[in-house]
Amino acid sequence: MLKNQNSISAKYAWTSGLIFVLLLLAVKANFGMLLKVDTGIIAVVQGSMSAFESSLMTIISHIAEPSLAIVYAVVIAGVLWFMQLRVDAIWAIVTLGGGDVLAYIVKKLAARPRPHWNQVIPETGYSFPSGHTFGTVIIIFFLLWFFVSQLRHSGVQKLCEVILIVWVVLVMYSRVYLGAHYPSDVFGAFFLAVAWLAIARWLYKKLYDFVAQFVEKDIGGKHSQH
Repeated sequence: MLKNQNSISAKYAWTSGLIFVLLLLAVKANFGMLLKVDTGIIAVVQGSMSAFESSLMTIISHIAEPSLAIVYAVVIAGVLWFMQLRVDAIWAIVTLGGGDVLAYIVKKLAARPRPHWNQVIPETGYSFPSGHTFGTVIIIFFLLWFFVSQLRHSGVQKLCEVILIVWVVLVMYSRVYLGAHYPSDVFGAFFLAVAWLAIARWLYKKLYDFVAQFVEKDIGGKHSQH
């Protein structure tokens, strides 16, 4: 299935990677202008907090937990395996797992403390990049590539795309609203996820036939050509 779809364009991949690297360098250098922009955005986002909005953002944040992203990826991989798209299933698991390792390494490298004010839910660990945002972007792309793209009705397809995009925005917003991350943390995670997905798609194309000969050789007598 994934083999016959367009990947992330080289332009978007390189742009995302460059923006991420610039944000990482700015965070590591404690660039004053970045902190000023971050705190200004946080002040606007948290300017009119309410009990209802806090509860809603908390629920959204819980649904987007990085640990749950692993569960979502396993479910998606299970469905793909059942559909006899075994290379795609393995790719989904490896892509999220490898991405989580990459994001963890970046967190350790950046070593950015969390925002220290107005934390609705106290958070521990480093702040850059946002694990919630990173995992959500990965899962959303999985849904778009594997399922939404297969919908026959273009109107329904567009509606699903809008809903998924809105969900990503809500997750990013919730992490800033709850005081768990700076805005640059969530944007950094977004661009890191896009760049990583582009790399993962490139590896998928390069290694598809090699992996397929082991996991799809019993499908129709030879490995699948999806």
